Amino acid sequence: MGQAFATSRFYFYGKEHFTRTGWLKNSAPYRGEALEAYDLRDRVSVVTGANSGIGRQVAEYLAARGSSVYMVCRNSERAETERKEIVAKTGNDKVHVLVADCGLASDVRRVAEELRSREQSIHCLVCNAGALSNQRTLTSEGVEVTFATHLLCGTYLLVEELKPLLRASSGSRAVVVSSGGMYNTKYDHDLATGAKGSYNGQLAYAYAKRGQVLLCERWAEDEADKGIAFVSCHPGWTDTPGVDAAYSKNKKWLQPLRSQWEGSEGICWLCAVPQQELESGAFYLDRSPQPKHLPASVYKNYTTNKPKDVDHMMTSLETMVRKGTKLEAYVA
Repeated sequence: MGQAFATSRFYFYGKEHFTRTGWLKNSAPYRGEALEAYDLRDRVSVVTGANSGIGRQVAEYLAARGSSVYMVCRNSERAETERKEIVAKTGNDKVHVLVADCGLASDVRRVAEELRSREQSIHCLVCNAGALSNQRTLTSEGVEVTFATHLLCGTYLLVEELKPLLRASSGSRAVVVSSGGMYNTKYDHDLATGAKGSYNGQLAYAYAKRGQVLLCERWAEDEADKGIAFVSCHPGWTDTPGVDAAYSKNKKWLQPLRSQWEGSEGICWLCAVPQQELESGAFYLDRSPQPKHLPASVYKNYTTNKPKDVDHMMTSLETMVRKGTKLEAYVA
């Protein structure tokens, strides 16, 4: 009953705020403020899942503003095609491809080591890579793929590995692309990993996305004096290849969808704006911090984690990456 109420409330809230109609309303106060005003020369940016959709839009924007950009992508051919197009459109040849599956700890560690060998600092890390499977699927390292890509490896491990480079840059930030789908539930680590319960692809996605928001909150608390801003955000309901793959013909229920740029521009702003304008730990949509629980006391109780829950999540994520991320090792 609680889940049905949560999902229903989320859908109607999303129709008002996450669609293109919502973007037109939310962006009206700032639509005349050009993102082209920001100068990112001498900055280094890293964007995961950068060869299509939101990540592709963000990578091109950062390159257009002069930043060195590392595109972290699974498919080398597609990534190289998009890299060349970004260079041609922006005139910035400081755009590089790093091939990695962000659902694999071994790939994330390799990419982090390569970045440490090539750069002295990173100004902006965008954790955007994602996956949504309707069938429970394990990575080659034995971890459920949605949890691994969005939360365990693609966000937690990558940020932890790159914190030294982020600390070395003035005004740095980690921008984690979450989703309004996190409004559907609180975080449950055992359900998120697949260690218990039956598998539901939409809920697995929601658990991981709620986990990303909690991660940024906790990092903002723990790293308040380390010089890094941690923000989570979402693009609204945007017409991307990921939405096509996840929803197919059912994406009609999300109409009117935002264009890829409409979904991306608020994320680009988070990457470019001076750090003092960011609220570390906040969850953003369209350049503004958003509530992390939808209005309604019953709903909020259903989606709120206690500090001890977040403590458990942080300890469990650290344990999983330290043990090599094998799910069976964690469960044991």
